[in-house]
Amino acid sequence: MARYNPFFVMPGSALLDLREELELIEDKEAGETLERYGYRAGVGLIGVLDVAAENEAELPEMLPQIWSETGLGRMNLKKATRGEIVVEVEESIEAFHGRHCDFTRGYLAGIVSSLLDTRYSATEQECISDGKERCLHVLVPSQERMVEEKAVERKEQPEAEGLELGNSYLIESEDQHAGFDVYEDLLKQGVRGMSIVREYPDKLRKKFDLGAGPCIWLSYERDVKYAREPTNIPLIYSEIKGFLDGAEGCVVLISGLEYLISQNTFTKVLKFLQLLNENVAVKESILLLPLSTQALNPREVKILEREMKLYRA
Repeated sequence: MARYNPFFVMPGSALLDLREELELIEDKEAGETLERYGYRAGVGLIGVLDVAAENEAELPEMLPQIWSETGLGRMNLKKATRGEIVVEVEESIEAFHGRHCDFTRGYLAGIVSSLLDTRYSATEQECISDGKERCLHVLVPSQERMVEEKAVERKEQPEAEGLELGNSYLIESEDQHAGFDVYEDLLKQGVRGMSIVREYPDKLRKKFDLGAGPCIWLSYERDVKYAREPTNIPLIYSEIKGFLDGAEGCVVLISGLEYLISQNTFTKVLKFLQLLNENVAVKESILLLPLSTQALNPREVKILEREMKLYRA
């Protein structure tokens, strides 16, 4: 049976409507959300088209052709090297409405990253909304090749008693380091891991093997590149989802659940966990959630127990 690749078309004004809704909810973070959404949309587009570029030399032919169908503006590819890709966009839909092109730069980064199998980040150095003649986006590689980041897909059952792929596990314990031993065991078996922690990662690495996978520190420290504000749930979710999308059979440890709840609301964090639970099931991965039951009220604990499986070490 042929694969069904659905598309839908919406007017440019819909992008402005989305931005206005986000600005009402998130204020200054609306642009970051649009960029992340654009990136995922760009990755999804290339996945549906099922195309790839061997190297940057193929971009002048491929990228403008793909971009011409987006309706986001007219593209002019100024430079395409491994270290830097420069793109001009005229008649930008976003800039036409007096906004910076956050969705556009995310979309560009997602398309280029997927075409070259290398993660790129984009910066808008000039924008029509600032009085410039055209919008100028500069893309540079930000990480290693995406195929390496995805790791080898694992379908075999992990050798940890009581654990099954495709499930989220609640680890009830008053030990602040609960779950790290299980996480370490899975990493030793070759399972790709990602950790979200409350404690400073460099300090944690003296006690536990956190592996080579990404580690997010729940902190308001702005000078540390892997720190994420605990109130920015959309960003944290986006990064975890991106990791889960990279390879099946991986493991995610969230240590600091009580802290997330204290900095947000229980309802907001619950929705976050429900979405992660669904992604874990689809990607046949494992989510580990250590929890101090004394930090929550009995009703909240019962709700979490209904959403997750209890893990007995």
